[in-house]
Amino acid sequence: MDLSSAPAGRGISLNWLLGGWLGLLALLVALPVHSPAASERQLQAAPTDAKPNFILPSLDGPSYDLRQQAGRVVLVHFFATWCEPCRDELASLSSLAGMPGIDPPLILAINVAEVPGRVRRFLEGAAVDFPVLLDSDRAATRAWGVYALPTTFVLDRSLAPRLMVEGDLDWTKEDVIAALRRVAELASP
Repeated sequence: MDLSSAPAGRGISLNWLLGGWLGLLALLVALPVHSPAASERQLQAAPTDAKPNFILPSLDGPSYDLRQQAGRVVLVHFFATWCEPCRDELASLSSLAGMPGIDPPLILAINVAEVPGRVRRFLEGAAVDFPVLLDSDRAATRAWGVYALPTTFVLDRSLAPRLMVEGDLDWTKEDVIAALRRVAELASP
């Protein structure tokens, strides 16, 4: 049955149905989507499943084997050059690494699936003083269950995930630093 030719009162007209869907679509588009700003976002408890080891080449040096970082608090940060919030977050992580009065965690920034030249150009104006690793085939990204960039995991000294955040975060906020200190105080392996 053709809905556009249905007699009045006996069916739904195609125009009415289409108008209803378009109205609903317009309402959904008009509704603001709230994505918290970095200043509002908070670290969350990380899923307790163990994350697999990775050995990834660095942009300008040796490869990093995550297992060899045991005994330190480690931030594993996934980013890409096309990700606008990643720029601010890398700057925030650099500020954290250079903060006086705290024992900063080891930050391992993992670029997801980009060529080294592009990553180098992206970092030219950034004062990044921590290793930038290359996950060229996205194997580590997939294995860690990362679906949004930036995403960061905070690992304790036994390399167990304790905290995480999807999206950018101001790593210099006092509550974030306090959370990192609590992770650092956990028993060593």
